Amino acid sequence: MSFFKKCLIRLCGQKQPHQQFNFNNVSSVLIRPMGHLVGDTVAHTVYIGQLKAAYPNCRLGILTNKRSRPIYQFCPQIDELIDDTDFSCWQQRKKWQLYLDFYETYNSRHIFRTALLAPEATIIFHKTEKSYYRTDTVRNHDFHCPPKTGAHMSTWLSTSVLSQHRHLPAPCVRLETNPTTLKAIQSFWPSETYRILLAPQGSVCTRRIAPAELAALLNQIQPELRPKIQFLLCHTQGSNDYFAELTALCDPDLVLNLSAETSLTQYLNLTASADTVISIDSGTVHLACAFRRPLLAFYADHSENFTKWQPLNTPDVPTLSLIARAPDRKTANFPMSEAAAWLNRHLLQVL
Repeated sequence: MSFFKKCLIRLCGQKQPHQQFNFNNVSSVLIRPMGHLVGDTVAHTVYIGQLKAAYPNCRLGILTNKRSRPIYQFCPQIDELIDDTDFSCWQQRKKWQLYLDFYETYNSRHIFRTALLAPEATIIFHKTEKSYYRTDTVRNHDFHCPPKTGAHMSTWLSTSVLSQHRHLPAPCVRLETNPTTLKAIQSFWPSETYRILLAPQGSVCTRRIAPAELAALLNQIQPELRPKIQFLLCHTQGSNDYFAELTALCDPDLVLNLSAETSLTQYLNLTASADTVISIDSGTVHLACAFRRPLLAFYADHSENFTKWQPLNTPDVPTLSLIARAPDRKTANFPMSEAAAWLNRHLLQVL
């Protein structure tokens, strides 16, 4: 182990466990999220809702960066958004009673910032072991609550020590729109017909629905439904080429458009303004669930990933998840006939 890491663990990675912490008297909770990507951020609204239900009067904060902050601004249950920097953590020193560390590994930066925060009690969840930083060498926590094997990420708080002391409602992702900003996004939709948002490209370039496969789905929509619906392809890296290929493969009577470029805030409103969402495994899946949008989602054949990150829509919102019939976690060879049957049934019910 390097001298620096030995010193960091000695100075910042050791504390006397507060095993007698009173979970029935919590006035403030600070969350370190497992990440700041769109899907990670939306998923944490589950914990925010559960904590506010368990402790209605507690002050609730979350560490953010410039990417996650716009999303958390759609969650009014959060009392404080705190920049995830050394300076901000120093400013917040000893201001938080309970600290929930959902980040899935240890690193030097977070060990140092946890020491700066100096919360009364800390709960950690899953921590991938490293050669230097492990739960048996870094003892800056009071409670270690590893999630059950194969558990959906939304259940992590429900199986923690906190749930032994307070009732937690069922996991539910939720974001709230602002009517003014939602109205401003209406111009992105060219017509007043039923709106279907297409998000076939994920943040990883290899995670996508091939244009030929998506076209095969859209071309199976019943002819009498087509004049009543419009498709809008979300704008992302490579979307111009994707759109050109998709339109060349689709029937001419399908109304397809490419979205204008959007900020993250605009994209959230765009997703919320859709009537139905069709998406590859990405943050858009979780946005659709948070805004209660009917969802057709596509995943690679990777059971661990699907179990952890499958859609968390409410039972009353139509949702179908389909798994690729391809090896090596490739997003290819989806059962598009099954997808088309579901989509046609759904459209016949709502139109």
